[in-house]
Amino acid sequence: MAQIPPLGPPVAEIERRLKWRVLPTIGFVAMLLALLALAEVSLMLAHRHPHGLPDDADAHAVAAALAGRVSSATGELRWRAAVLGGEPGRDAPDAASVALLAAARPALEAARRRHRDDPRALAALAALDLERHAYDRAAGRYRHACELAPHYGEGRLGAGVALALEADVTSEPWQSRALRLQAIAQFAMVDSIDAEYPLALYDRVLSLRAVGRPAEASFWAARYLACDDSSRWAKAMRRS
Repeated sequence: MAQIPPLGPPVAEIERRLKWRVLPTIGFVAMLLALLALAEVSLMLAHRHPHGLPDDADAHAVAAALAGRVSSATGELRWRAAVLGGEPGRDAPDAASVALLAAARPALEAARRRHRDDPRALAALAALDLERHAYDRAAGRYRHACELAPHYGEGRLGAGVALALEADVTSEPWQSRALRLQAIAQFAMVDSIDAEYPLALYDRVLSLRAVGRPAEASFWAARYLACDDSSRWAKAMRRS
């Protein structure tokens, strides 16, 4: 009669093999804690709301030189940029402001090199791109800034305005509509706690009307008028 092979090591031996050593256990727990800390930091960075300019002397000097001295030809769209001192005037830039903007670029490019991880340095350069009608480049820089900080109000608003302005100068109707829909998406991602939120609401309404979505436009127009019912922008929205 054939012998039955042994069933394996006894239970005590199995339990001994399953016991973790102290050092590997500590290492594993430390790795889990490190991953948890990394996740918490990522969440904090993802939900930060940058505003203003990077902590850079050149960037602040440029803003001081440009504030109140630059206009922007954005049509009916509203826009603001920290490097321009807020919401610029509505007229087309004159020769003096064009010269100011050109002179500002080297200093902002240097600031960008010093602050590569700061979305505000990118947005400052994007504002200059938008001012010189380089809408595609402006949209790209604003989007890159929003990749660094998804809840960046100035970045989202700037990207939306750049896309909408690019749509205005695009001859292909389908491509123009696609750009405008992308602009609407950018406006929709501006958080209500950001200073850019009313401007994004306003531009969202205009863009929804431009793509033939009157019901949605009316809904968001009501939201805008709920927080601004007396300014010239409110009066313009009621008239349109």
